[in-house]
Amino acid sequence: MGRQAGTADLEDRAQDPNPTRDWDLRLVPAASLGWLTAWAAPLLSAGLLLGIALAAALACLSALLVGRSPRCAVSDRTGRRRTAALALALAGLGLIAGTSVSHIHARDTSPLRQLATGEADIRLLLRVTEAVRILAPGASGSRVLVPGNVLALTCGAPCADSAIRSWTLSGDVLVFAPAQGWAELVPGTTVSATVSIATAAPQDMLVGIAFARGPPEASAPPDGVLDSGAAEIRGGLRERADRTLDSDEAGLLRGIVLGDTAGMDAVLVEDFRISGLSHLTAVSGTNCAIVIGAVLWPLRRSRFRPVTRAVICALALAAFVVLVGPQPSVLRAAAMGAVTLLALATGRTRQAIPALAAAVLVLLSFDPALARDLGFALSVAATAGIIVAAGVWAQQLRARGVPEPLAVATSVCAAAGLFTAPLLVLIVGRVSLISLPANLLVVPVVAIVTVVGLAAALITPFSPWLSEVLLRLVDWPLRWMVWIAERAARTPGAVVPWPSGVGGALALATVIVVSVFVLRRRRVRWLAAAVCVGVAVSGLSIRVLAPAWPPTGWAMVACDVGQGDALVVALGSGRAVVVDAGPDPVLVDGCLRRLGIHDVSMILLSHLHADHVDGLSGVLRGRTVGAIATSTDPPPLEAYRRIQALAERAGVPIVALRPGETRIVDHASIEVLGPVARYVGTRSDPNNSSLVARISVGTVSMLATGDIEFEAQSDLLRREIDVTADVLKVAHHGSAYQDPAFLTATEASQALISVGAGNDYGHPDGLLVDRLRSAGMAVHRTDEHGDIAVLNGPGSDLRVVVRGDPIQVAASVAMDLPRAEGPSRQRISRAPGRRRAWRRWSARPRARGSAWRPGRRPVCHGPTDRPVLPRG
Repeated sequence: MGRQAGTADLEDRAQDPNPTRDWDLRLVPAASLGWLTAWAAPLLSAGLLLGIALAAALACLSALLVGRSPRCAVSDRTGRRRTAALALALAGLGLIAGTSVSHIHARDTSPLRQLATGEADIRLLLRVTEAVRILAPGASGSRVLVPGNVLALTCGAPCADSAIRSWTLSGDVLVFAPAQGWAELVPGTTVSATVSIATAAPQDMLVGIAFARGPPEASAPPDGVLDSGAAEIRGGLRERADRTLDSDEAGLLRGIVLGDTAGMDAVLVEDFRISGLSHLTAVSGTNCAIVIGAVLWPLRRSRFRPVTRAVICALALAAFVVLVGPQPSVLRAAAMGAVTLLALATGRTRQAIPALAAAVLVLLSFDPALARDLGFALSVAATAGIIVAAGVWAQQLRARGVPEPLAVATSVCAAAGLFTAPLLVLIVGRVSLISLPANLLVVPVVAIVTVVGLAAALITPFSPWLSEVLLRLVDWPLRWMVWIAERAARTPGAVVPWPSGVGGALALATVIVVSVFVLRRRRVRWLAAAVCVGVAVSGLSIRVLAPAWPPTGWAMVACDVGQGDALVVALGSGRAVVVDAGPDPVLVDGCLRRLGIHDVSMILLSHLHADHVDGLSGVLRGRTVGAIATSTDPPPLEAYRRIQALAERAGVPIVALRPGETRIVDHASIEVLGPVARYVGTRSDPNNSSLVARISVGTVSMLATGDIEFEAQSDLLRREIDVTADVLKVAHHGSAYQDPAFLTATEASQALISVGAGNDYGHPDGLLVDRLRSAGMAVHRTDEHGDIAVLNGPGSDLRVVVRGDPIQVAASVAMDLPRAEGPSRQRISRAPGRRRAWRRWSARPRARGSAWRPGRRPVCHGPTDRPVLPRG
């Protein structure tokens, strides 16, 4: 996010006793007004925007003429500056409004907007414009989001005359597609695919949203010399890094050098987010500053003229942008670098604020959609923070005896963090307290990794062995960054909750501004330090005195992983058996970390739906795993191929469990009860084919039912299979498709429902919950209670303890950011009819549903209407 942009000027600015006196702010109103215009442009018509542009041009011309009129000429310097600022602001308004006209007109008149009928017979020819993004898995497996530009389309039935018609056109689209055939596409690739079209929201500045049901029918690699060359270099670096480095380090290298996080483990990505290091994997101002600095360092010792140096730096910067791709943050940093280079070439004094404002105007004129891009806003805010505050703070730290390198690094990280914090709170609802120290610890190696990684990428096509030698040089720096991210993310109190939304952002901005001014007084600083110490001690006391998690003597835990299943059976000394892995590796890894599990003797996968297996990498990460168990003869689905790939990478065997088989894992017994038949033609064959097992450990037994529905449950009863257990893991997240006789036959006293808050399927079904209670079971839900632990004890004294703090997001979404770790709020309940349940600390109310957006795809399956079940 540009955290090192402008660091070359910090030393000079720190020497100035009044660093603000040379700031040229005349372009700031123009950039601000232009940004506001670009933000509003998608909601306006092309005609209205054209009128605004003409009116702004006339007003700008009038302001200039009035300012030069002998009668009204402004004599004082302040007045002339105000007149110039007004003229520039009007010019910025007119520029952005005028350039937005063509974008709005192309969007509104595109044939795609007329073909948004949902019919799947529209053939698109499009060019991939950005890196493919991985979305939350759906019922049919992983899906991706492909940004592209439409080159041509052919349609049949949706056309008014039912005849095949073709258009050659241009416009941006987003393609939702299965991962197969789409995930490996690179920017510049031309593909042809049959899709259905939906209308995009006006503010998205898209001509449509396309939904592909299969792989692209044809594709062609980037045809341009630059695009094809960049794709070859990226592919070469990816191949050499995977061959030379461990998986975490290889993925991180690609993220730092190319901004490609596809190779990073999901848990590692989350660790970087929590620790405030995620900006390092989003190529932006940091990388551009490093590239320009690396090129300028030898040029300063040469006799080249400033113009020649600027041209060389510009060529290097352009090559870097082509290599990594035109991401919004990269374009922002490159545009600011170009303005700076222009100032250097002309010999004028370099002014950072006008450079940033000019970069904003230039980028918004080319792509008004950037005005609504959060990454773009974060990049601009970070750079502005460095320009405005870092120099002053560095000077103050140096005056207090802090060494210059540490003073500069601290001021840059702090300024960027404070200026971007309100924007981050806007969407994530938390504040990172560990970001500053984590960034300071990795700053020394970032430049080394970037420069050496880029050198290795450029050398790969010519000398692969030399590229591998260079990559080995950055192995330990990469390991250091991974270690810092992991430790920072696991530090207690690393993040604190904060209200999200506009209100929360404004509140945090107010707190920051007031604090900056108030803390300038020494007495206030001492008081603030005392308050911080008091808060820290209080928080530590609460954490120490709060009920511990996991509770002593726990036998089984249902992890809160959203809309999915993940059960943990304790084997003692940090060992466990895991049943299903949920939809999100970050969430299941967090649950296992809270339980202190470092050795998994066996992972049982009930079936291959995404909400049960897509978190598998989170279970495997950093743990010793004995085996992965599935039911017999799983079909060759994409999910199974992914499981095979993960197992091979981790060196874990895959075994098949058969009905009637009993496995003894340490002191746990696993009895495989189903599936007892091959299901074809049922409401959901994969669900009914789930592996059913009774797992006993200590004095507690649990019936793990996967997602079996009415047919499979009835077959178990028909074959007189013993399904009794102390605890029932309710099938399919509490779906209505259950056999009441099966529920009664389990004779369970406790029912665990693993379900996500606000899910789109109405789980758990209200009638089913009533039937469970009527059968004598106490019902516990992860969407209300968070993690749920079953404690060892005699059958008449079976206890369930809940952690509290459930995930407060829609269950159909794999969580983007985790909850802050904190003390558990527990509720202990006993079997109904024996002792009245009591609440120690109440749990939070269940979160309601939330609006759909790209990436929020349901991960469980089946309609929500309640079936008619036979009575008796």
